[in-house]
Amino acid sequence: MLTPIDIETAEFKKVALGYAPDAVDEFLNKVIEEFEVLYKENTFLREKLKNTEETIKHYKSMEDSIKSSILLAEKASSAAKTNAAEQAENIIKAAQAKADEKIVEAANEKAKLESAITQLKSRYAMLTSGIRGLINDELEYLNNSEELLNDMTADEAEIAAAKEKQHKTPEKQYVKSGVKQLNIK
Repeated sequence: MLTPIDIETAEFKKVALGYAPDAVDEFLNKVIEEFEVLYKENTFLREKLKNTEETIKHYKSMEDSIKSSILLAEKASSAAKTNAAEQAENIIKAAQAKADEKIVEAANEKAKLESAITQLKSRYAMLTSGIRGLINDELEYLNNSEELLNDMTADEAEIAAAKEKQHKTPEKQYVKSGVKQLNIK
């Protein structure tokens, strides 16, 4: 490539009837000045182009790295979503199984309580029937005893007390113990 120094140091042979040397020198000086400005500008632009190309290369490298990072992030995000969905599904299944188990336990407990209530009602009916019979027997006995007391002597009263002890049958004792079990007073 031609440089301003090449133009400045160039020598030409002198020939007859050639161009006027002063005019040629003056023109060459202008060409040198203009060429020097253009040469410096060209050098500056080449350096700038080189720097710009290096910057572009750096940014392309960064772009590739960013694209790779984005792909990895997308894969990780997709995997995390899939994992979270699976975990959520497992949690829901476990909760549903536990809820079903609790429902079965509650149904069993309800059945046990209903059975116990039925047994208690049956026992209550049996005890109230026994108590009513006992009360009726005692009332009848009291009515009979009142008539006897009016007619009896001291010896006869002792005999009547002994009979009263015998009058308490095992059935009446069972009713009394059932009353105690139900805490009925």
